[in-house]
Amino acid sequence: MTEKASLTGDHGTMLKIAWVAHSDAGPGTGGEAEKFMQQLLSDGTFVMTDQSPDIILFMSGGSEANAISMIDKGKPVLLLTIRSKNSYPAATEVMAWAINHNIQVVLSDGIEARESGLLERWVKAVSVWGSLSGKKAGLVGSVSDWLVASNIPEERLMETFNISLETIPWQTLPGYEGMSPDRALLNNFKNSDFQGLEDAARVLTMLRNMIKEKELSAVAVECFSLVQKHKVTACMALAQLNSEGIVTACEGDLASMAGMMLCSAVTGSVPWMANTTSITKNSLFLSHCTISLSLVESIKLMTHYETDCSVAIKGRITATDVTIFRLSDKLDRAFIAEGKITDIPCLNTACRTQAEIELPEKTLGLLRTHPLGNHLLLTPGKYARILKTACWYKGIRVIS
Repeated sequence: MTEKASLTGDHGTMLKIAWVAHSDAGPGTGGEAEKFMQQLLSDGTFVMTDQSPDIILFMSGGSEANAISMIDKGKPVLLLTIRSKNSYPAATEVMAWAINHNIQVVLSDGIEARESGLLERWVKAVSVWGSLSGKKAGLVGSVSDWLVASNIPEERLMETFNISLETIPWQTLPGYEGMSPDRALLNNFKNSDFQGLEDAARVLTMLRNMIKEKELSAVAVECFSLVQKHKVTACMALAQLNSEGIVTACEGDLASMAGMMLCSAVTGSVPWMANTTSITKNSLFLSHCTISLSLVESIKLMTHYETDCSVAIKGRITATDVTIFRLSDKLDRAFIAEGKITDIPCLNTACRTQAEIELPEKTLGLLRTHPLGNHLLLTPGKYARILKTACWYKGIRVIS
């Protein structure tokens, strides 16, 4: 089978689809396979190829050996079938083989895959992981001492996400003091004379220059050493960068950074990284001193909660329906849940931006008995199904 585009488009971003059939299949089988896929997928979104396919379409029985020869053992594949010619039995045999060889596979009737949304989620998962592959992230400083369950080994990040990690000691960066304050941040607070805002904007200039120079797609910043040494926080810098779509996690939290990269690739916006402040029978209480400016309204500048210095953000999250997400430090497990924001508390005993989220009792129980770490990610909207598919694609088990 030679590679052939179904319609014009960038082959590098298209879904790769192979078809298999018995050796006696007629010469028109390839055309029939392409026509079948055109019923399921939008024009210009896929190519027919036998090289490292994302989907294998079974056009008949007797095609098992051919299918196995096309499967890349390091790449998940969706097995689709037609409703005749022993297509499904053949795919079942291949799925059993794949399971025995620890290869991630899903089997479905083609029409059912479209109607159930499976095909759409599969296309999205392929696109999401393709967009993350080859990116470079940075760790400024080190993972904070208290994050004992959030340090992802560099090799694990590469193995699972195909993302490289560069550690950047604070002492290797130029001082922020002599830099010009970032205008994008200051323009968001034109009428504010809050003390420390300009220094916070200088920190942003420093981080922005570093991200550009090192060509980073994401960064985790060990911010407390900055506060302790200079009495200035990175809260405002992170808020601005995240609002621009540049993933930036605080406290050097690599597990949160990885999760933010995945959520951002799925949803198109950077989620809120927050503390698990408390859990009741009916709700989860999250809080933190920074949040993407695009996620909040009625923003008020305050001092940083733990240190009572510099600048932090108190804002009202505008979303109601939200998805909560968290990856483990080994990138082998994930927590995913959908809920509703029911209250925006104003407690002076927690970090500045706060939210109370209603979740099912069983889900809250999981957070109590099997937490993957303190920090959780909140993203507006309902994305549990696609996040579960994306996690499955990489062999990440969703706890339940």
